[in-house]
Amino acid sequence: MVRLSRISVIHLILFIFAIALIGQAARVQLVQGNDWANRALRQQFRSGAVAAPRGDIFDASGNVLAESREMFRVSVAPGEVNSPASLSRELKAAGVGQDWIRAALDRKKKWVTLPGLYASADVAPLASLAGVHTDAVMSRDYVTAPGIRLIVGALDAKGNPVGGIELGLDSVLRGDSARSAIARDVRGGRLDSPDAWENLPRPGSSVTLTINRDLQDICERVLRRATDSLDASGGDIVVMSPNTGEILAMASRRRAQKSLSVTAITEPFEPGSTLKPFIAAALLDRRRARVEEVIDTHGGQMILNGRRITDDHKAKSMSLADVIRFSSNIGIVQFADRLTPREKFETLRDLGLGVSSGVPLPGEADGTLREPRRWSGSSAASLVMGYEVTVTPLQLVAAYSALANGGELLQPQIIREIRGSDGDLVYQSKRRVLRRVFSERIAGEVRDLLRGVVDSGTAVKADLAAFEVAGKTGTARRTTDGQGYVAGNYTASFVGVFPADKPQYVVLVKLDSPQNAYYGGEIAAPVTAVVLRAALAARDAALNREDLASVERDVPLPSLPESAAGGLGAKSANGGRPATMATPGNGTASLSVDDAPSADRIPGPPSLISLPFRPAKEMRDRSQRIVPDVGGLPVRNAVRALHGAGFRVMLVPSQGVPTVPAAGTLKPAGSIVKLQHIP
Repeated sequence: MVRLSRISVIHLILFIFAIALIGQAARVQLVQGNDWANRALRQQFRSGAVAAPRGDIFDASGNVLAESREMFRVSVAPGEVNSPASLSRELKAAGVGQDWIRAALDRKKKWVTLPGLYASADVAPLASLAGVHTDAVMSRDYVTAPGIRLIVGALDAKGNPVGGIELGLDSVLRGDSARSAIARDVRGGRLDSPDAWENLPRPGSSVTLTINRDLQDICERVLRRATDSLDASGGDIVVMSPNTGEILAMASRRRAQKSLSVTAITEPFEPGSTLKPFIAAALLDRRRARVEEVIDTHGGQMILNGRRITDDHKAKSMSLADVIRFSSNIGIVQFADRLTPREKFETLRDLGLGVSSGVPLPGEADGTLREPRRWSGSSAASLVMGYEVTVTPLQLVAAYSALANGGELLQPQIIREIRGSDGDLVYQSKRRVLRRVFSERIAGEVRDLLRGVVDSGTAVKADLAAFEVAGKTGTARRTTDGQGYVAGNYTASFVGVFPADKPQYVVLVKLDSPQNAYYGGEIAAPVTAVVLRAALAARDAALNREDLASVERDVPLPSLPESAAGGLGAKSANGGRPATMATPGNGTASLSVDDAPSADRIPGPPSLISLPFRPAKEMRDRSQRIVPDVGGLPVRNAVRALHGAGFRVMLVPSQGVPTVPAAGTLKPAGSIVKLQHIP
């Protein structure tokens, strides 16, 4: 037996170890190579989903209503911090609270995520410090107006859409997300990586609405003042272009707003007398009645099938025109007897009642329009008076637009266009006629009936000095929590067509459960007038000024004594003056407005300009009007704007402000406004 020397044993052991080492290396590289490479990638690179920026939302004039911004979430690993003083200084500069700074420097903690999101300029100095980790997130910024927020919607804390356009067009706005790979060194620091993006995120498409922000703001402010002053439980204002079907403004307000829903499309109501013009149109279209035809109205009281029907305007007889002008229940019920139940139903159905309009906003209600086979014995009479049928404010505005544009029912539009992230046009709205409901002749005849309502009927408070307005009032009883109709609980409404010739707006004002006053002609009609005057005064309210000029009234204005302007601008003790809106019954509802600068500081002798105005209207129409903003306009245009708002104009030398009273002040129609004039 051969005995190995000690050195040979050592060589043998080393040889066996080398063979084992080579074998293990071969196994690791050849057999386990892919597994170890994947482990290295997981340790050195972190991959995660990155949400694409949501598309921006604009109003019709290009104003941003919602936009996405890249923000950063900041976290600190205290154990990795090597310069506590620098970190403390930069965190303080970024606006981080002292308690969170102490937590970020506490080495007992392994990881601290700071609250809130930070702009890139704030985190740039922090990101260069050891132990600071930043993650990019997309933040959504919105306009502050609460009414537009209802239309636009919002995102929750997880980035999920909640209500409005954000939810209705989520698939369009969302875009395509991406995955990113971040390289780390042995200490966890971030390294530049050529393969940072596995695929690039594609931003969402931008959406342009038909909403006009200036007009929307006007409607929201007016609605807020009206509901507050009348202690109403809520209300809605909708403005639509009758020629295109575009929704120009849609303001909704509730005393207790429970959700982000737009109640102008989610809460149907019984429209009351605002349905009567459609019944009149059906009668005229089928030649079952004439405008001048007179019917017995029984002195304002009538018993029909054991049910008492009454009129507020009591008369022994009325023509069809007077039935609409004074909103006679007895008259419309008797005229409507000439229509079969099926004809009544089809008239309202063809106007789009009982079917949602299809606008891309969540929660839109259909309303209620029952077929004749489901009617009770009193349904035929109730229906023509605006009961046993429910409509949304948007449906009612769309139906009136058919009367305003010559008889065509249009598809309501709230999206004007959609553009991809590359700017290419994806969608553009077009005027879409759903059906012709009435002939142009019938629509024109009914519009003439609606002129009478404003000129000398139940809606004289909607009249404007410079333009004719057509419209119809409605005052309907309201039900409460399944208890049936409750005494003293009403819906006051008014639907106006402006101007009566060449209509550009159809405006609906609806007020729920107003206190002290409840007639639509007394409270909803003057609110409509305020909206229209403010729109005329605004620089951008989706109005065609040339068409307005062609239908503007032109009659002489009587001169007022100099004393008429003597107290203009006198300040009250509290720096403000209440403007009142007259209401029936228990007095007035006060609207608080800011006062104008004192007139005694205006130097020089003024000169008075007489502008077209009707004396008869001046004696009757003393409702409050908003002084328009005419700053920067030529004198001729400024005078025209003030005249269009219902004021008289006095030119005065430079006074530091364009007008006295200042723009936005409420003054009675026919008041003198002093206009700065630089010779």
